[in-house]
Amino acid sequence: MRASRSVLALFTLATLPVGADAAMLGVTATNYEVVDGSRRYSVMDVYVDCDGAFDKLVNFYGTSASTSFVRTARNGLMNSLTSTVAGNGAAFAQASSSGWLPSASAASSAWDSFVTIGARSQADASANINGDPTFLNASTADAPVLLGGTSSSGFYAGPGWYTANPTGSHVFAGTYADKRIMLGRFSVDVTDLSASDVLTLRFKGNVSMRVNGTSAGAGTVSQPAFNETFTYGFVPAPGAAALLGLAGLVARRRR
Repeated sequence: MRASRSVLALFTLATLPVGADAAMLGVTATNYEVVDGSRRYSVMDVYVDCDGAFDKLVNFYGTSASTSFVRTARNGLMNSLTSTVAGNGAAFAQASSSGWLPSASAASSAWDSFVTIGARSQADASANINGDPTFLNASTADAPVLLGGTSSSGFYAGPGWYTANPTGSHVFAGTYADKRIMLGRFSVDVTDLSASDVLTLRFKGNVSMRVNGTSAGAGTVSQPAFNETFTYGFVPAPGAAALLGLAGLVARRRR
């Protein structure tokens, strides 16, 4: 298995979330390709970007006023918020028997999808990531979507997750040289997709943070909301590209 940054350029997309504090620079995503045997994956790592070493993040959530969701769209067709399958053919990829919560057993699969607060490796047990009650399939093995549910007050809240170790180093932006706090890895198997397919990730919700602090645990409480769309990049397999070219040639001959 290898992560390829030669055929698929590494890129970052950034936007400022609604109501963002000055210490929160935006929500960004880094996209790259991972090749594992005959399968090829386009991987999107999503981050909250900060400018303070003690900026801290403890959870991602949705409320009655702002539904949270993480879902794909393929050629404009968005996955349903309530379906357990990816009806648009762009399912999230997970290693065998792996769920959405980090699992050390899946750490060797660089393309495996998982949610997190800060920790960038599933092997980091100190992150202690848990799903909110409305994250219905957080622990479901091989779940191709993130499935939300109804909150105690009767509102659909969508999936949310948090760290049960809110004082660990993984929650502080300064732990990482780039001061980016990771929210999750969202991978799609693109082996059989064609060059004409457009694949996007829609990411909406809120985060709870402390910002502008000068020491661990200090700072102002901030709960910015965001609603972002990130576009996956991928290069179709040689066979798929050849078939696409052949289809174009046939169409031209018919005309």
